[in-house]
Amino acid sequence: MQLEQRLLRSQMNPHFIFNSLSSIQHLIVEEESEKASIYLAKFSTLVRNILNGSSHEYITIENEIKTIESYLALQKIRYLKKFDYTVSVDPKIETESLTIPPMLAQPFIENSIEHGMRHKKDMGHIEIRFQLSGDLIIFEVEDDGIGREKAGEIKSKQSLNHQSMATAITLDRLKVLNKKLKKKIELRIIDLKNESGEATGTKVVMEIPFEVV
Repeated sequence: MQLEQRLLRSQMNPHFIFNSLSSIQHLIVEEESEKASIYLAKFSTLVRNILNGSSHEYITIENEIKTIESYLALQKIRYLKKFDYTVSVDPKIETESLTIPPMLAQPFIENSIEHGMRHKKDMGHIEIRFQLSGDLIIFEVEDDGIGREKAGEIKSKQSLNHQSMATAITLDRLKVLNKKLKKKIELRIIDLKNESGEATGTKVVMEIPFEVV
């Protein structure tokens, strides 16, 4: 419970809330009321789902996807022309009836944006995938960012920030969850490289056992 509360505080940090509302305010000032209304609805969905998720052991994959899409949309207007994204879902997944532990995905998506995309010179792309494999949901975050090594060099020159704390808390939470689960959650982080050995991005793969409601 303490880990979940710490993760909730990290995801609902004032800096992110301020930037999201400032972006929406800018659209209102520029009289782009339709866009402002869309992003305000996404902000509302994100806050509601994070708060709801913090009080439940499992949430539907449908709600998890809505949370991810709302978060990505808000970050995209914050980091204008820095990245694009796609979210793909295996058609065999019954998103309304399959449930997984909440708040596992967002910290790794944050890392893709804050460390992979933020320092990339040209437009980047983040691919989010949900796939079904037996009794597991395979969740993937793949980006074409600067890679963990380069991001680590930049990070070493800066103070510890929200994103790294959220990831650390999530890793601790996975250990706690795996003590209770018969089938464990497996996590792999893969450094993507080209034929010359140069970094071409990062891929996070999480194998999550699901429950059916």
